[in-house]
Amino acid sequence: MFAAKQARLCPSCPALIQISSHVDSDGRYNYYLNLISSTPAIVGVPSSRLNFLGCRMNKYDGFSLLASTNGLLCIQYTPEDIRPRVHTILIANPATQQAQPIPGAEHHLIRGRAVGLVFDPPNEQASANKHKIKIDPPIELSSAKDNKFKIVQAFPFKNTNNTSVEFRFVTFSSDTGRWVMSSTTVNGIIKQTQYDKVVYASGVLYWDYQEDLLWFDVAKSAGGIIKMPWMLQGSKSKEWDHHSIDTSSDGILMCTTTGTNGLAIYQLVEGGVYWKLKHKKGWTDIIEVSGDAFQFCHSMKLRNGWQSRFYERWLVKPLGLESERWLYLGVTEKWRAMDMVLLRYDLDSGKVEDIGKGLSNRFDMMPVFGYRNSMAALPQIAEPISSGGICDECLNLDLLVFIGIYGNFITSYLAA
Repeated sequence: MFAAKQARLCPSCPALIQISSHVDSDGRYNYYLNLISSTPAIVGVPSSRLNFLGCRMNKYDGFSLLASTNGLLCIQYTPEDIRPRVHTILIANPATQQAQPIPGAEHHLIRGRAVGLVFDPPNEQASANKHKIKIDPPIELSSAKDNKFKIVQAFPFKNTNNTSVEFRFVTFSSDTGRWVMSSTTVNGIIKQTQYDKVVYASGVLYWDYQEDLLWFDVAKSAGGIIKMPWMLQGSKSKEWDHHSIDTSSDGILMCTTTGTNGLAIYQLVEGGVYWKLKHKKGWTDIIEVSGDAFQFCHSMKLRNGWQSRFYERWLVKPLGLESERWLYLGVTEKWRAMDMVLLRYDLDSGKVEDIGKGLSNRFDMMPVFGYRNSMAALPQIAEPISSGGICDECLNLDLLVFIGIYGNFITSYLAA
């Protein structure tokens, strides 16, 4: 029944998802899917365990979530006791408990870095029939044959003068089974070349590079760089480092920021020309409406002047938006180690709820992604028909990855 409910009721992004872990009494790391939603009954993932991936579950083996798009996840598995260490990248659907490895990923992706996942299931009826789900009225569900996905990673190459960065895009397509280096290049001056999160919205992938947003239109093979909203406003404040990008229910990119004065949510206007402010609220106003949710701040006695100093003492990290109505915030004390408290802020009512679900890993918290449950069958990965195997001509990426991690990037290396 969960599948029928999700097929009829779930909006585009009804939940947030991450891979979390806890250590048991034997010192074993137990990894699981951590789903966060205002309506958990219709999220529809039958089990939070990762056994369906088909990987070993040894004591120190590791899992990390690299991407989430329209019900599919891209997950990295790392066995700890195998040398040289081999990283397996899998595509998975936790709702149908299906998973398969992506061939060649360990040789073509920089390990541990988030990737762009493109997946637009055309319909969902075939999958409903396969799982014997009766849906009234009938709707179209996608089959494995109809579905396809792409994995995209942006490779930054420092120019010889070390003042700008050139980006190239490596893509794997399930319908061809091949890895291809795009001829598209994007140049820009970017201070931060590390990123934690990539999101997909209306055919475009977005990489969060702190002050800058790198975008790539997969169908058009075009890309560019957009400044984050606070940068366009001319703000020099480092407080806006705490932000999150998400996709709205109608496929629009959203950016949430937190700072000394409160939180703000922006929407990227179509065409990526500018950001539009959608919501803004100060900490004093938020705490006055929902003081009970901030009981964990008892040592601050959040009254009067203390409310305006809330952000001085507490680290507030936006984790993600659900259905453009609920914003999830991770809160922890800045100078004392403690697990994060998870708050849910209702944009409509202005109320905040402590949902009683703690988050660990204060400084190295695993990325949180939007999640839309889907019964779409896992796309089949085609066998390459070309004699060249799974790589096109300019993809000696074992060397490329080594250069990307350990040395300066050489743009002439990729010249065709």
